[in-house]
Amino acid sequence: MKKIFKHLLGLASIASVVAGTVYYFKKRNDIDDDEFDEDFDDEDFDLDNDLKSVSDREYVSLHTGAQAAAETVMDAAEKAEDAADAVKGKAEDAADAVKEKTEDATDAVKEKADEVAEKADDIADVVEEKAKKTIKALKGKAEDAADAVKEKAEK
Repeated sequence: MKKIFKHLLGLASIASVVAGTVYYFKKRNDIDDDEFDEDFDDEDFDLDNDLKSVSDREYVSLHTGAQAAAETVMDAAEKAEDAADAVKGKAEDAADAVKEKTEDATDAVKEKADEVAEKADDIADVVEEKAKKTIKALKGKAEDAADAVKEKAEK
C-alpha cells in the first residue's frame, strides 16, 4: 500500500512540475507579447481605412493563458489518474498471484502432512508388531525359565 501512495505522490509531483513549467512559459510569452505591443504605441495608425465591413469580418475564438494552463493541468491529472489505475491493476494482479501461490503452498504442506501422518501410522504399526513379538518371546523365555526353576526345585 505504501508503494502505491509513493507512486501516486510521485505522479502528482510530476504533474505539478509540468503545470508550473507550462504556467511559467505561458506567463513569459504574455510578458514578451506586452513588450512587443509597446513598440507600436507611439505610431499613429488609421485603422478605419484598414478595416473590412462588419459582414466580411471573421471571428476567432481566443484561448487565454489560464485556459491553456488549465487544460494542461487537466491532461496531467488524467494521465496521473490513468497511471494510478494501472498501478491499482498491477497491485491487484500481484495480490492475486500471491494469493494463488499461498494456496498452492498450503495445499503442498497439507499433502506432505498427510504423507507424514501415514508414515507415522505405518511406523506405529510396525513398532506395535515388534513389541508384541518381543513380549511373546519374553513370555516364552520367562515360562521356560519358570519351568526350569520348577524342575530344579523338584529335584
